[in-house]
Amino acid sequence: MKKLVLFCLILFFFSGICYAKKEKVIPDPLYLNSETKDFEQIEQKPEKIKDPRTLKEKTRAKLHLPPSKKVYYHNIDKSKIPITMDDYYKMAYDKKRKDFQIPEPQFTASAEIVVPHPHFRVISYNMPPGQRNIDLTKLVGQRVASSPGILSPDKKKMVYTKSFFYPRFNQTASSAYYIPTDGGDAYDVLYKTNVMQGNPEPILSVGMDYLQQFQFKTLFPIDFSKDSSKIAFKEKVGSNIEETWQTNVIIYDFKTKTWKRLTAVREAIVYWWRQNMQIELKDYMWDIFPVGWDKNNPDRLVVYAYAFTQEEPLFLGTWSIDYDEQKSELISINSTNVNIDLNGFGLKEIKFIH
Repeated sequence: MKKLVLFCLILFFFSGICYAKKEKVIPDPLYLNSETKDFEQIEQKPEKIKDPRTLKEKTRAKLHLPPSKKVYYHNIDKSKIPITMDDYYKMAYDKKRKDFQIPEPQFTASAEIVVPHPHFRVISYNMPPGQRNIDLTKLVGQRVASSPGILSPDKKKMVYTKSFFYPRFNQTASSAYYIPTDGGDAYDVLYKTNVMQGNPEPILSVGMDYLQQFQFKTLFPIDFSKDSSKIAFKEKVGSNIEETWQTNVIIYDFKTKTWKRLTAVREAIVYWWRQNMQIELKDYMWDIFPVGWDKNNPDRLVVYAYAFTQEEPLFLGTWSIDYDEQKSELISINSTNVNIDLNGFGLKEIKFIH
């Protein structure tokens, strides 16, 4: 009996030691001492994926899925619905572009189509005379600003200008472009003519002959001559810091394809005020404002002149100059009452108040 008890105690003692040794074994987190296994020989059981088409309506409700009969599988071949994302990608990859058929558009009868008329109307371009100017408010941000197109009286020529801003030198330059047209209705020509129909090379450029920091030169069409052979531009010259210094008149001749800056009228105004009023305009800030072609003398262009004083601008007279610069004339020293010929055409947007 004593031997049996002793044997049990010894067996219990050795079993405790083995258990203690087993507890003290430190696991190998990086599996450095583990036996390598060949994963290709391990049988990989595919994960069981539940077919969403086999889910019962109660299960679909628990998973917050819409009823299958009402939304997903109504009048659809269930065998062609992908179950897994791999099936979806495989079906999408196998589908070739040529298998897609684009349905032909269905048009209604022409009588049923209502085409809204554009909200534009044809106007005299130079109206009011000499008051139109190019909008340069967005020139610095957009680097370019365009003037509206002006159509000649014979409806066979269209001209517009572009002003460009070069941020590296803070310089502004401008060019004028010509588009030949086929004539016809003024509205159709103005509305349908595209800039791609014209010559990409400008007929006239200012401020591009050399680089000068803060230089400012812009062009804007004034009006065509009555016979459509010439067009007048006003050129603004100044600085991006100090604004406009002076305004010039430039005439482009379509027959000779040349342009000329009319400087004689400014010289005549300075000379007249020096000789008759003993005022030297070179000592003051003054400028001219081109208005348009004289209705009574279609070959002459009319300009107003003003001096900028500390109070109100001083009117320096209404003057005219012919495009050959043969003679500058004083029309009136105290009146702007002169008939201006309106030759070119333009478009004006009609705004409706609802």
